[in-house]
Amino acid sequence: MKLLPYETLVLETRDPLPIVRDRLATRIEAPRSGWNLSSNRAPYEGTISDDGFKITRVIHYRNSFLPVIRGTLESLPPGTVVRITMKLHPFVLGFVGFWCLAWYSAVIPLSIAGVMPTGMIGLFLLWPTLALVAFWGSFWYEANRSSRDLTDIIMGTG
Repeated sequence: MKLLPYETLVLETRDPLPIVRDRLATRIEAPRSGWNLSSNRAPYEGTISDDGFKITRVIHYRNSFLPVIRGTLESLPPGTVVRITMKLHPFVLGFVGFWCLAWYSAVIPLSIAGVMPTGMIGLFLLWPTLALVAFWGSFWYEANRSSRDLTDIIMGTG
């Protein structure tokens, strides 16, 4: 079980680099601003270049814990190697860290000082942990789905 919201994936295919890049290009569209609920969109949005890409999955719901996906494309004699990393947006990671720090820096001194009722201490210490589990689950749900999708796209099976 991985605790940190960071995933790496290395895919090797016998297909040449231009074919792999074309497969990705057909499934990645330019980023759009605002809400676009059109159902005929590419599954990913972002940028793709000759040697890599930076994308996020297009979803029709809100999830701040959607992985930012970066990949490099490398041509080797037997085919192509694609190295993929998925991680949280730095702002989201910073916000969650600040939120936990602020929460615990208020709750722990209040509980030590005896200001908070004893029955409430456990609740106030446990609540952020439950929220972090929900955040963790949101990230890994999206990361696992993107791993399957990208594997299918790059290998030419999807």
